[in-house]
Amino acid sequence: MRSAPVTLEELVAPLSEEDFLSLLRLRELTLLRSTNPNRHKALLNWDMLIGMIDRGEHPKSLVEFRLARESVMVPPDQWLVRVGNANKVDPGKIKTFLDDGFSLIITPIDGHVPALAALRDNIRARVSEQIKVGVIVTAGKGGAFKLHYDPEDLIILQVEGSKRWRIYGPPVANPVVGMTSPEPPPETSPIFDEVLEPGDILFVPGGNWHHCENGPRRSLHLGIFFTPPTAWHAVRKLTSQLIAEENFVKPITRLADAGERAALEADVKKRAIELISHFEFKDFLADWAK
Repeated sequence: MRSAPVTLEELVAPLSEEDFLSLLRLRELTLLRSTNPNRHKALLNWDMLIGMIDRGEHPKSLVEFRLARESVMVPPDQWLVRVGNANKVDPGKIKTFLDDGFSLIITPIDGHVPALAALRDNIRARVSEQIKVGVIVTAGKGGAFKLHYDPEDLIILQVEGSKRWRIYGPPVANPVVGMTSPEPPPETSPIFDEVLEPGDILFVPGGNWHHCENGPRRSLHLGIFFTPPTAWHAVRKLTSQLIAEENFVKPITRLADAGERAALEADVKKRAIELISHFEFKDFLADWAK
């Protein structure tokens, strides 16, 4: 097995890093076929993953670990077992759910896999964006989620098995977590309909509606999530510091009269304007990718 890629340049080759960064900047949907089916296996494969679970090395939090089929989640008590005073994931139950068409989703996984952590850190340094890595395993028919879009830009690495990706337009422009989601498009005329095989790479810009269907064998793919900073993120972080100031936590309905409310309103506006006027993107960006 070849060594795992530890840099963005190694990951996207033979595409140059500069060309990939252009795709990222322009958010261009791109499929890169590979002639090496083992290209990504050293990063994380099924034997490595199920071994981690069996040894109790993951998950550390149930928020990171899910079983789902077409967006229907399996309650944790159906795949956990009590060991002493703690809950542990039961690998046998996980395999049973996979055989029944459910998918295993772990996000993030990079903090538990040194090769993925090294790759994550290199990508983060190259793009100055928040980066995390997730894994999805599917053994039966169907997929983990119904038609949806991710707000993050995604590099998909097909590690094992195959997965059919159908993408529908138009995409949601500049999506961020928390924004109101539009109605999904009809699943009639995909703008992209391809089967990913081991070694393939698919770049899916945020906002692209997609639905995945598993192939005949167990599939494992990795997703590298890119969250770019926006002005909304910057302003949200800027204003979050105001919770430490007395005027911003006074209950408005508990003030004595209209005069007191007007005085507080004037002070709040003055402070907010002062804060915004001294705001600079460079200060925010310095902390974003940490």
